[in-house]
Amino acid sequence: MKKNFSLLFTTVFILCNLATFATNYFVSSTGSNTNNGTTLTTPFLTIQKALDVSTAGSIIAVRAGTYKERLYWANSGTSALPITLTNYNGELVYLDGGTGGTNTAQNGMIEMSNISYIRINGLQIKNNYRNNAEGIYIVGAGNDLQITNCKIFNLGWTTNATTKPTATKNANAILFIGSSATAYSNIYIGFNELYNCITGYSEVMSMNGNIDNFLIEGNSVHDNTNIGIDMAGFYSWTGAPANVNQARNGNVINNSVYRCVSKVATSAGIYVDGGKWINIQGNRTYENGYGIEVGCENNNGTVEGVNVRNNFVYNNKEAGIGIGAVGSNSVVQNSSVTGNTLYKNFSVGGYGGDIVLQKTNSVSLRGNIIHSRSNVVVIAGAGYPSTNLNMDYNLYYTLSGTANTITFDWGGINGQGYYSLASFKTATGLDAHAIYFDPTFVNGTLPSPDLHITSTSKAINSGDPAYVVQPAEFDIDAQARKQSTRVDIGADETAFTNAPSSKPAVANTVAASVLNTSVSIYPNPVSDKLIITAAFSCKEKTVIIYNEKGQLLLTKKLTADISYIDISALKLSKQVLLVKIVSDIETVTKKIIIQ
Repeated sequence: MKKNFSLLFTTVFILCNLATFATNYFVSSTGSNTNNGTTLTTPFLTIQKALDVSTAGSIIAVRAGTYKERLYWANSGTSALPITLTNYNGELVYLDGGTGGTNTAQNGMIEMSNISYIRINGLQIKNNYRNNAEGIYIVGAGNDLQITNCKIFNLGWTTNATTKPTATKNANAILFIGSSATAYSNIYIGFNELYNCITGYSEVMSMNGNIDNFLIEGNSVHDNTNIGIDMAGFYSWTGAPANVNQARNGNVINNSVYRCVSKVATSAGIYVDGGKWINIQGNRTYENGYGIEVGCENNNGTVEGVNVRNNFVYNNKEAGIGIGAVGSNSVVQNSSVTGNTLYKNFSVGGYGGDIVLQKTNSVSLRGNIIHSRSNVVVIAGAGYPSTNLNMDYNLYYTLSGTANTITFDWGGINGQGYYSLASFKTATGLDAHAIYFDPTFVNGTLPSPDLHITSTSKAINSGDPAYVVQPAEFDIDAQARKQSTRVDIGADETAFTNAPSSKPAVANTVAASVLNTSVSIYPNPVSDKLIITAAFSCKEKTVIIYNEKGQLLLTKKLTADISYIDISALKLSKQVLLVKIVSDIETVTKKIIIQ
């Protein structure tokens, strides 16, 4: 769960001089819109006034207070000079949708249409209750939008979370709709907290329509009344042409999603509903309806290239992971569920498995730990055929503690059938290298287990010996996915070769970048300009960039608190870089993905 990131993007205002490229503005609850807004002593009274006069490169710094405004963002920045709306120096800024506010006809607290190159950081958005309420609503087409370090809470179509909604009752904390032939692209949503949202038939965070290239990273999404994070496609109401009506080319990594439970249907913590070419990696998802689901509810839709890998998925009400389409003539294909750790899902009791298959083609289930609450591990639903299924190197453990009573319910493949592990291998020819052992987690006690494996785990070095680590693939702790001669089974990769007595300390270089509250490095992924804000102690700073092989690519002194590094000049593509910011006070490291 995200903690203490309130200064992540805002310390550009502390003590040091800003590298200004346009007029910056200040807003204060004691200001006046007759002021010029350009200094701390002459701030505007309203955020909307600052948005109205902002131009490319403007930074709008809002002082502490409660602002009862519904904002409409009308101006775009440029690729080199985005417009930034942020809290000043980590101060608490509340955007309040309660009574007495401005622009009351607008459903969203922040809305924009066809806007590009914007940054929203450090705001707390609350108390927006009405049908079709939104925290941040973005529609149309555009490029390079970032929402970071915000809290959105106490939002909904109603104030009563126990009320059962109908299909016309909806709300969203963050909603992107690509509604034209041109995509909304290069979207970054990082390190936000979204909670206590009563969303009816909608999702808390949703990418829908023509959305291309996004990163959803490090967010905490919890205690909401429907799906947590959603990437959708094939919904005609978006207005996007059919051939581009899919959220695609995205990464959903290192998020915590929990207690997102619908009153009317099974709700996944993370859900791909018609999207494609998406990696879901390193997330913790628990106490939702499903933990993670990949499917397609609409007819005639093809979902492909979705990789669910290296996640902790536990104690969800129904299946841990569901994969497969339900719409007529729809299918999930060329996708994978690999290296995940599933633990005691289907908490509602009764008959149910940790993985559920519906209509799939050429889907892989490999290298997962499946520790079932009952004896049922995988269900292939009757009437939902799964063709060209690839299963191997999974580790199973069940309530009974014996491989003879493990259950594979294979109603959707080869006719109705229930199999133990040995008979499953023989009857289907699948999972030839599967093993049955207690994976020996560090702590298996619910509701807060530690699903890292101990030094004696049979999962260590038991995965596919031919496993090929994919670009930008890391384990649950953002460590190397393969650390020994052979990959481990499950989401936790260890450095054990011969099972030492204790596990080595985790070296989490991604986490290091957010634990330091005075530095940010973005966007991530990046294609051209890398933006670095580093105001710590106003001392000399240096950026050092290495490639995946540890080769030095660039060293540069940072002379301003906002610096732009031209990554395109390195002539790189589709790889991971290690970026270090070094000063006499501290060193911050982050992995950056080159598009």
